[in-house]
Amino acid sequence: MHAFDYNKFLSLLVVAGLFGGLSACTEYGVENHDGENSTKGYFILYPNTHQLSDSIDERISKEGVRTRLSPGGHYSLFAKIDSLDVVPILFISGAKCCENGCLGINEGDNFKFDFSCLLDEPSYVILSLKDQNHNTLKASVSHVRLDGEGIYSDYLSLNIVVAGAFDSTADGQFIDSLANGIGQRLQQIYDVHVDTVYISYAINHPSAGRMFAKDSFLFVGSSYVVNLLREPWNDSEKDKAFDVVLVDRVNRDVVGYAYNFFFQESLNLEVSVVSFRGLDGIPYFSQTIQNISVHELGHVLGLNHTTLTMKDFLDWGDYSIFEDGLEDTPYCQEKSDQYREELEKSVLKKSSLNNDIFSYMAFPKVMNKLDTLTVLSPDCSDYFNIMSPWGIFEKVVYESSPMQRAVVKKNLTLIPH
Repeated sequence: MHAFDYNKFLSLLVVAGLFGGLSACTEYGVENHDGENSTKGYFILYPNTHQLSDSIDERISKEGVRTRLSPGGHYSLFAKIDSLDVVPILFISGAKCCENGCLGINEGDNFKFDFSCLLDEPSYVILSLKDQNHNTLKASVSHVRLDGEGIYSDYLSLNIVVAGAFDSTADGQFIDSLANGIGQRLQQIYDVHVDTVYISYAINHPSAGRMFAKDSFLFVGSSYVVNLLREPWNDSEKDKAFDVVLVDRVNRDVVGYAYNFFFQESLNLEVSVVSFRGLDGIPYFSQTIQNISVHELGHVLGLNHTTLTMKDFLDWGDYSIFEDGLEDTPYCQEKSDQYREELEKSVLKKSSLNNDIFSYMAFPKVMNKLDTLTVLSPDCSDYFNIMSPWGIFEKVVYESSPMQRAVVKKNLTLIPH
């Protein structure tokens, strides 16, 4: 076992895009069923998020916004309307509910729309606020938010999947103790109960196993191979668990990735991918791997980065939000100001939303100026939060906020498991 050079580790991981909290906005709404370009439902409204998005506000009364509803889920859509003469009606396409429109409960300019849909499985739908004739509202919409609570357990199980050449961590932990440590850290940080921690090997997967080799170094340049592990393990208990796949490396910019709120095409549970080696090929300490795993699972359970990175803007295509919106989590004002200035210089302003949605996705100056070499700054007030994008290190004690824990628990009841 090689000795671990902590100073080298610090110098290698000063990347603002250290974590990949991906949304699937680039996978949905880009083409309609006829293969033609369509912007319908391009922006995603995540349940129980507190981010206020100008993009969501503007689009929900036009082509609508996309969300994912779960069987047995009870939802409330909130919105402010700037005219007392307008009565908004909620329409939902893609599910049998609000087919004739749902009226909201209003107090002044604040509207609340309560709804549940009869679903057999999680489904993607488009939420729209229109007038009674399905026409665009003659009013401005703001402060759009979706709350939800479901019927599923607020307990969970984990399935730790070894897909790379894992031997032991830098501090000598083997897979059993590492896997249990991930479960314990998840419980500790998010205050959720972990029933069971399973250990699996990718090579033994019933359908994707042939894509993996025993004890072979696995570098994941794209998610294609690893995403094959979303298919069932043909084990009822493992298939109810949240998968964390351990690979040698993901790519040079991130040490892990996951989709927000299991927003992927597959309706199976999410696969989070975590690397267990540094750029130098030396394994991380167990605490580092545990923290990265908890961070990525935070994305699956609906948490965003405390301060959004330039990568987040490009992945989501939404340049109108800069932090997670939770009142009790700090964010890095310095970085937020820097990103805002960069976006304004590139004319990626709110006014761009009035133009074709794809036209402002292709600004090469922004896309080539990702913050992959941002100097790590412990001065950022969110440095010690588990959902900080600035890096996870072995000797730092990370924590979550009460509002983050509440989001995790509510979203857990919406995710079938």
